[in-house]
Amino acid sequence: MNLIDFIIGVLIANAIPHLVFGLTKTHFLGMFGYSPKGNIAYAVVQFLVAIALVCYSYGYMTFLENGFVTGGITVLILYFIFGKILVRYYGKQEKSS
Repeated sequence: MNLIDFIIGVLIANAIPHLVFGLTKTHFLGMFGYSPKGNIAYAVVQFLVAIALVCYSYGYMTFLENGFVTGGITVLILYFIFGKILVRYYGKQEKSS
């Protein structure tokens, strides 16, 4: 492992909570302030930088060959796709006593 691998992992891992906080409209400090849209934008920026670093360092075929990178990016993409839908669905459910 080298420094670039560590940075890629940090970017992917840090993008997930910022995306979740943005989707749930929780105020959480990110690069673009406390706003939910700022956190979503910060998650997108981190995701794109991580993808660019992987492609620059190892080439695009890494996504097919490296399970750790593919798994982390898949989870993040699923959050981007289904996150808002799940927040809406589970946010409407009544709490049982």
